[in-house]
Amino acid sequence: MAYWYTADTHFGHENVMKFCDRPFSSVEEMDAVLIANMCERVHEDVDLWIIGDFAFGPRSKDAGYLKGIFDQLPGA
Repeated sequence: MAYWYTADTHFGHENVMKFCDRPFSSVEEMDAVLIANMCERVHEDVDLWIIGDFAFGPRSKDAGYLKGIFDQLPGA
């Protein structure tokens, strides 16, 4: 099995767009683009490891929001 590693996605973190110069107009756009980019590169037979801050801010405490993100991620 192959492995794909990424870190500090900060799903749901509005301030990371400002702090890290992420070029998005909303957190929803950022989350969608991060997921789409992963789906383009990570195949179903690959283990996806996200280390560091997966999500951050108030949304990171919302189980429904987190499940919605997890359900869209590619990989084994």
